[in-house]
Amino acid sequence: MQFVALLVIIISLVAIAYRDLKMGLLSLAGVALAALAFYLFSGDELKGIAGDKLTEQVQLVDMRISRGYADGFVLNVRIENNHDSLTLQNLVIRSTLSDCNDDATKCLVIGEEDSVVKLRIPPGQARDAVVNLRIKQLNPIRGVAVWKHVVVGVR
Repeated sequence: MQFVALLVIIISLVAIAYRDLKMGLLSLAGVALAALAFYLFSGDELKGIAGDKLTEQVQLVDMRISRGYADGFVLNVRIENNHDSLTLQNLVIRSTLSDCNDDATKCLVIGEEDSVVKLRIPPGQARDAVVNLRIKQLNPIRGVAVWKHVVVGVR
């Protein structure tokens, strides 16, 4: 959405440049610098502002997995932001389904999905979330189903 707005602005500035070349080029340079600054300081979904430091400050507790729609799964989880000053905006949870033997010493990963959770969590607070997982279990599990959920990115 932001890129569409930026594209409209650039097209408008190019149209202005046809009437007054100097003013149009200066305006275009200003928009280009603003876009570059926005890109550099906005971060991305997986790394975020604080990167791995903030990822370590986020805990997933009270995780419950259940069957969802169309052979998918639903993860109910409480997300705790244990950082002392940064507000969590988005996080990425990696959910892995493994087929393990009875004592869970040998496991085979049969499904994995990264889910973006858009949830604002102030420092020292927690929020409950429901995450729909599209990992489809096509064949019956031969041993024991073992789920693992970890935070791999924050913003």
